Amino acid sequence: MHRLRVLPPFAVLLSLAFSAQALAGDFDIETPDQDAFGDVAKDITAALNYKALGPAEPSGLSGFSIGMFGSYVPVENEDAWETLTGDEPGEIGMAGISVSKGLPFGVDVGAFYSAVPGTDGSLFGAELRYAVWKGGIASPAVAVRASYSKLSGVDDIDYDSTGLDVSISKGFTLLTPYAGAGMVFGTVDAADEFGLDKEDVDVGRFFAGVRMTLGFMALTPEYEHVGDNDVFSLRVSLGL
Repeated sequence: MHRLRVLPPFAVLLSLAFSAQALAGDFDIETPDQDAFGDVAKDITAALNYKALGPAEPSGLSGFSIGMFGSYVPVENEDAWETLTGDEPGEIGMAGISVSKGLPFGVDVGAFYSAVPGTDGSLFGAELRYAVWKGGIASPAVAVRASYSKLSGVDDIDYDSTGLDVSISKGFTLLTPYAGAGMVFGTVDAADEFGLDKEDVDVGRFFAGVRMTLGFMALTPEYEHVGDNDVFSLRVSLGL
């Protein structure tokens, strides 16, 4: 049986981005409780949905980046976690690697992968983004995105989510601020032995960040609000 390890507060976000400790540990449902399971599902969906971590502008056919990211979510439903698992987590964190590639006609694709050290669990996701307006010297870029993420290899729960959002960004020399909004449609399902109904978590999301570029290196901090949860993320990448 496996559970999500609770990672330290925001002060260690930089180390998360360079750590393999994504979702390590055990997730044990000790007391099956439907109400508690529903509240825990909200925290899980906020933590594990696909993060934007980039502006709306297309990267072009030659565009490519690879990077490491880390994020954490302060838990909003500590009592529910204690009821369901016997633990009182303060935050849920993850870290992993991500890649993105520009394609013709304003299309970009991206993916991420996060192993779960010490378990068979892993988290992966993908995105498809289309720049409705590519932007220019005086005009912003606007893009629409579809995304998907899935947790596998964890005995007690199955999780996946899809997302739809629209974002806007405008580059200023070395800085490209961006913001966006959309929906996340998460599903958390417990193993049959616990007798819990599947929880569907459909929530709105808002995100904002800024990509800071220096040569081939980029640093992208991002804030996201998913349902009632705040999410803090950081990506460090290399690319064109």
